[in-house]
Amino acid sequence: MDFKILQQNINKSMQCNISWNGERVFEVVDKGFTHYVDIVRRTCSCRAWQLKGIPCPHGVAALHYKQNEPIHYVASCYNKETYLRTYEYVIQPMNNMNMWPPSVNPTVQPPPVKQLPRRPSKARRKEVNETNRTGKLNKCGAVMTCSNCHTKGHNKRGCHILPTVPTQTATTFTQAQVNVSIVINI
Repeated sequence: MDFKILQQNINKSMQCNISWNGERVFEVVDKGFTHYVDIVRRTCSCRAWQLKGIPCPHGVAALHYKQNEPIHYVASCYNKETYLRTYEYVIQPMNNMNMWPPSVNPTVQPPPVKQLPRRPSKARRKEVNETNRTGKLNKCGAVMTCSNCHTKGHNKRGCHILPTVPTQTATTFTQAQVNVSIVINI
């Protein structure tokens, strides 16, 4: 994986322009942006070299300018020897959580909730028996009456009796038809 990233950075470094800026610092221009590369400290102003541990395209361009191999500037954590040293010790399995000895330390409690400072409210704090709404009566305890069947306990939407709608007959005429028939009779 690291060799693939390094190979991509080598290909991208072909598009960089390099200016020497001292013994170990280089000024690299890539796509209109200027980056400063320090070979000894293995840093670049794009910070990709520090984050990944693999020379970025700007660092690769500076290393090629000094005729150094970029593979020698890859962080040691990517080496095979480092990987093998990391896992050379056998990790012993642990007992189940139920088999752990009980702790004598007190349980950790969350910190107390503290009200943070904020902007003061404009409305005054009302007493317990005061209503929150002014100018309107509370509907608590009011009994609904249905406007369809006029019984108490439900409203029109919950009514079980369907409203009667008068049906139109075929003999109903529009105003235009009446006017036409009046004109013809005259």
